[in-house]
Amino acid sequence: MTSTSSPSGGLAKTLGLGRLSLYGIGTIIGAGIYAVIGPAAGAAGEAIWVSFLIAAVISAFSGLSYAELASAMPSAGAEHSFLRQALPKAPAVAFAVGLFIAVHGAATFATVGLTFGNYLQTFLAMPPVLVALGLMALATGINIAGVTKASAVSAVLTTIQVLCLIAFAAWAIGLKGSALPPKIAAPQDWGGVLQGAAIVFFIYSGYEHMATLSEEAKEPGRDLWRAFMVALCVSTAVYIAVIFGVLALVDARSIGSSDFPLVAAASQLGQWAGVVITGAALLATANAVLNASVSGSRLLFGMARAGDLPKALQRTLGKSKSPWIGAIVMLAAACIFAVLGEVKFVASLSSLGVTLVFASVNAAVIILRYTRPDLKRPFKDPSIRRFPVTAALGIAASLLLAAQYEWKVYLTFLMAILAGAIPYALVRRRSAARA
Repeated sequence: MTSTSSPSGGLAKTLGLGRLSLYGIGTIIGAGIYAVIGPAAGAAGEAIWVSFLIAAVISAFSGLSYAELASAMPSAGAEHSFLRQALPKAPAVAFAVGLFIAVHGAATFATVGLTFGNYLQTFLAMPPVLVALGLMALATGINIAGVTKASAVSAVLTTIQVLCLIAFAAWAIGLKGSALPPKIAAPQDWGGVLQGAAIVFFIYSGYEHMATLSEEAKEPGRDLWRAFMVALCVSTAVYIAVIFGVLALVDARSIGSSDFPLVAAASQLGQWAGVVITGAALLATANAVLNASVSGSRLLFGMARAGDLPKALQRTLGKSKSPWIGAIVMLAAACIFAVLGEVKFVASLSSLGVTLVFASVNAAVIILRYTRPDLKRPFKDPSIRRFPVTAALGIAASLLLAAQYEWKVYLTFLMAILAGAIPYALVRRRSAARA
């Protein structure tokens, strides 16, 4: 195999509507549902279903914006590329947004790796951090082998684990559905509901991963926005069904401190159900680790191609055209987060990153409506005349959720951003010197 650097930055166009949709569903319905139900239940109590609904609505605003931008401007750089187009005279803004999503991606990579390690202990006693590191290395290897192989593995894992979740929800509601009505009354503690929404918002992040594959879509104008809509509708329906299944079986507070909240709820149906959900969790987390590696490496590739990161990140490998150096850099960053070892904290870092990115993408939609009105848009956000209403709602809602975290989350996120700004400053200084 040989390493190449393509000036045109071309990536292999191999993905159709089916693969794009399954990839999107797999990135959204990933490991988070198995891990964050506990912390969210601790914050929102029985009103956790409202937290999930709020997070779904807020993510839908941004999902629509991603659908518009990715189908109109397909690029591996995704959000970074969108902001470069929206604010061509302010490249630092695009770089900052790209860095937000890179930190989010690395934190997601680590979070789901740690979750896999925690669930594996049910069958095999091994240190979760060590397991996470090994799984992330394996996923990086599959990623480097090429997006065709990676998407095929992802499609199989997604199908199996989603079917397991649907079966769990149907069985739980079918047996214990009579327990639901008193538990889904109007919430009393809206502060707890919002905090719960901020925690679970992490599991609705996936559109940003889909956008990084837009350049590898066979027919981006035709398929991308459809894939976003399929992923949005399927993931929301499955999540809400799972939450109702959990509430039918247990009191929300009882799983608030559980390391395996969904397994604890499923075990009420019998030990076999807990084992099935544990197996589904392992598939989901493995899939999410793979998807995080794929999308993160392509984001770094796109930023390097735009001149905001070192050119080495633009190199691809042989016929697979996989951005292998970007994959290794993402692995290194995720390993640093993984050694923190606390799922809730790392998940909060990921959620903060994605709320800021979603706000930026929604802003890009509004700006481009006025600065590039003639841009061909295969899909458009719901609008009043030219103004995209859902994009404005997405900004407000994302910023509201971004204000729900502990101070140490903001401090760690800021430190990661400052560390990532060093390569940007060096690249820009060299570019200025050559000019």
